[in-house]
Amino acid sequence: MKAARALGLLAYLVAAPQLAQAALDTGVSLEADTLKIDVPTDSYQASGRVRMERAGVSLLADSVIYHRLTGDALAEGNIFLQKASDTLKGDRISLNLKTETGELLNGELFVKSSNFRMRGERVQKTGEEDYRVERGSFTTCDGDLPSWHFEARDLKVTLDDFATARDAVFYVGKVPVLYTPYLLFPVNKERQSGLLIPRIGHSTKKGFYYVQPYYWAPTPSQEVTFDFDVESSRGVGVGWDYRYLRRGGSEGSLQGFGLYDTDAERFRGELNQRHLELLTPSITLVSDIHLITDRSYYRDFSEDTGDYNRQLLQSNISFDKRWERYALSGEFRYVEDLVSANNNATLQNLPALNFTAAGNRLAGPLYFAMDSSLINFQRIEGITGQRLTLSPRLTLYQKPAQLFDLSVYGGYRQQFYNLYGADAPGALQQAGQAEAGSTLSLPLARVYDGRYRHLVIPGLEYSYLQEPHGLGFTPFDRLDQIPGHSSLVWSVSNLLTEKTVKEGGGSEYRDILYLKLSQGYWFTGQRLNLLNLDQADLGHRLNDLMIEGKYLPTRQLTVSGDGRYNAVDNDISTANLAVELRDGEGSNPRLAAFGYRYSRSELSYLEGRFTLPLTSQVSASVLGRYSFDKGDFLESRYSLEYKRQCWGIVGTYTNRPDNKAFTVNFTLSGVGGLVPIRAF
Repeated sequence: MKAARALGLLAYLVAAPQLAQAALDTGVSLEADTLKIDVPTDSYQASGRVRMERAGVSLLADSVIYHRLTGDALAEGNIFLQKASDTLKGDRISLNLKTETGELLNGELFVKSSNFRMRGERVQKTGEEDYRVERGSFTTCDGDLPSWHFEARDLKVTLDDFATARDAVFYVGKVPVLYTPYLLFPVNKERQSGLLIPRIGHSTKKGFYYVQPYYWAPTPSQEVTFDFDVESSRGVGVGWDYRYLRRGGSEGSLQGFGLYDTDAERFRGELNQRHLELLTPSITLVSDIHLITDRSYYRDFSEDTGDYNRQLLQSNISFDKRWERYALSGEFRYVEDLVSANNNATLQNLPALNFTAAGNRLAGPLYFAMDSSLINFQRIEGITGQRLTLSPRLTLYQKPAQLFDLSVYGGYRQQFYNLYGADAPGALQQAGQAEAGSTLSLPLARVYDGRYRHLVIPGLEYSYLQEPHGLGFTPFDRLDQIPGHSSLVWSVSNLLTEKTVKEGGGSEYRDILYLKLSQGYWFTGQRLNLLNLDQADLGHRLNDLMIEGKYLPTRQLTVSGDGRYNAVDNDISTANLAVELRDGEGSNPRLAAFGYRYSRSELSYLEGRFTLPLTSQVSASVLGRYSFDKGDFLESRYSLEYKRQCWGIVGTYTNRPDNKAFTVNFTLSGVGGLVPIRAF
């Protein structure tokens, strides 16, 4: 509740003496040591421990006088007004109930939910939703001497709009630290429009910088954050983050940043657009567009992990139409390679169409399915053209002895090409492959102590893929030439589920452990090297032993990982491990997170994030990303936060190979945060 809202509550409560004359049929009660009615003046006088109540709202005062004809009401002495947990105190209240104008002397408002406190020598109500305060102050700190507060000589407030202050001073304790002749801040009851707390810092590439965010909510379904960015080494820029919701679940955002780079002497910026349109319950339109002015933009301006070293930038516009057993989708996809010298050889899908028929029963346990696609491949350098793919499949499902799950399938994958370019063997080409296979599994389950259920599923899978014939090369991607093979894969999957009883009754189930082992053997053909899909893994018939699992001993701790062991080379091919710890309520995304990725001869990478509470008011955060194959840190970040009851300060130091930055964030409880909202 803001100050203006509380004064509206004040007007409502002071009106209660008028209602008290009809207490028997209005639900208003009035108690006092002395209660008088002056018939000639049509006024009501209550004095001595006056207490008035209506609809859960109470007003206490030494005396109350109300003139019914003029609408003037006056309450004096030890005023205490309360609604739920919100209170208003003062020495004297005068209000005209007809014009909704009046004055409160030495008033103090307290809103418990936000700990908002406002004081004013004179609080004037100048209209239905307009207020003016002389010598006013506000804070969200406790105590008679708050850690911080604002004071203003003249303050004007309009409900659900803005408040303007003249000669405003920001105090830390009793010390004034900032003066502004004019201050604008929000008084919206729901989402707050107005200036947010700025961000200041220094980095190698930007120099000293100051970012002033401004938040605006023009309608209940729209919001936008503007950023005014001043950088000593780069210039002045403007950013925005616009988000909206539409009826039926549609939503979207438009984000951007633009700056004339004084160092590079050119304009630089980015534009990001996302939209989800639910045209009907079965038709969806999605756009996800990312544009930048130059290929080094992220390295110079991005502050987010994963953006500054981005290798690809992809934009999509897609739609899909769904039926009960059919689906039609289309996509325009443009990819920009940020690592190569240029984007001339990058393959673009402009557009791609896909049609899927899934699980259509022909007779008994026999089902028909088909995947089909038509893609138009475009690029500046290299072969271009179109590829039509048709992949029909028949599948037979059985349950032998009512114990096993058995499926047998057969199909054919046919591709037609229309190729262009100097290296194309001819306009019209084709390629085809037959496929067949079968899967057999046996689900087994057992319950222990009525609490744990262990499900184990051993399985076998045989697959056959004919050697490709027709087209003898790969014009576009690896789907043009998939090596033929005949292989058998065994697997054992385990799932452990825990049953707990809720406090209010009923049961709750939670998967606490998943573990799967699998390995394959190639009878014929050359399997793809999973470390490099463009190369065949020669000479190895026995596949890697693969393991994947996830362990959740508590609701706060998650351990997951996967790996592949090459028994022929007696070496680990890949290994991935992730550990995540959340707080007791699950409100903090991560108190600690650890991740390790290893791929033989490709990468060895470690990442860790930790938040360490040093004291009840001080906490430290550390982020590190280290590449063992490069022998250096990719990024390290250190943050120290000091948090009091109503304010806080965060200092962050970021070290990257080509940039070092230090940022200071201030937060004042109830006034606004630093970082703009990034999602709904």
